[in-house]
Amino acid sequence: MAKVDKKEIRRQEIVAAAQAVAARDGAEGATLRAIAAEAGMAANAVLYYFGSHAEIIASAVQASSGRFLEKLAESVDADMSPTARLAAVISAGTTAGLDDDVSRILYEYWPHMLRDVEQRRIQEELTKAQERVYRDIIDAGTRAGEFSPLLDPAKIARTLVAQEDGLVMDVLAGSASSEYVLDLMGSLAAALLGFKAENLLQLIAARGVSAPAP
Repeated sequence: MAKVDKKEIRRQEIVAAAQAVAARDGAEGATLRAIAAEAGMAANAVLYYFGSHAEIIASAVQASSGRFLEKLAESVDADMSPTARLAAVISAGTTAGLDDDVSRILYEYWPHMLRDVEQRRIQEELTKAQERVYRDIIDAGTRAGEFSPLLDPAKIARTLVAQEDGLVMDVLAGSASSEYVLDLMGSLAAALLGFKAENLLQLIAARGVSAPAP
């Protein structure tokens, strides 16, 4: 029987507490004291498990990034056509994480990569992983004759990720609906990949949307 690593379990509880506070009170509210209180611990006790407040925050953002990528992977099946996979990933990339605050946490700390090297590393790795997901779909669709890319596939993948990044912020801020953003993303993807948008938009609509928490 595997031995339970109590210290690792406690670390995970602290990370979960940091995520909860950041989602509820924002990055500025996720202080060491607030995280410790959420975890039911004293602030100095938290630092037994993590070397610093910055390390806790980096672990919370890393965990949120990993969960976001899991949601992308969970959205697709191996037997899907490239167009169906594209619809699934657009839906997941735009709405995944809105229901459990994953996206909200990532966006709270996104500006921190301007000053924090570790935060920049995490965000850059997430972006590259998202780009690889799109690139694989574009390559498969091109081979299958479903797509006729108008630009280099790597540029299209980067453009789609960049559009998602900006548009999800609009959804979180309440300045755009998920439905509007999904329609815009589907239309853009179809235009860049050289096929009519109707089928893609129907596949996206069939997956439904998730609304962000108030």
